[in-house]
Amino acid sequence: MLTFMISGALAAIAASLSAPINLVFPGMGHLVILKAFVIIIIGGMGSVPGAILGGYILGFTESLGATYISNDYKDIIAFLLLVAILSIKPKGLFAREGF
Repeated sequence: MLTFMISGALAAIAASLSAPINLVFPGMGHLVILKAFVIIIIGGMGSVPGAILGGYILGFTESLGATYISNDYKDIIAFLLLVAILSIKPKGLFAREGF
């Protein structure tokens, strides 16, 4: 609960500092949340090292896709990677038992 409160406070501080500079609206950040979901699913639920490695895998795959295919498709590549990983290992690459 304490972690949730600290993260909420940090998000509120960041939002209040960026509000005068950027346009702030309730739907902003949805792509970031979806990519975080992809990273967690790739790494496996409950595995912190898996989430870190999932972030590296997603970043590397997006950067290769943006370099060799097109920068316009880098968001699609993330979700294609998610579909591929879930087809091979439904619980993620480094899933812990019980999750």
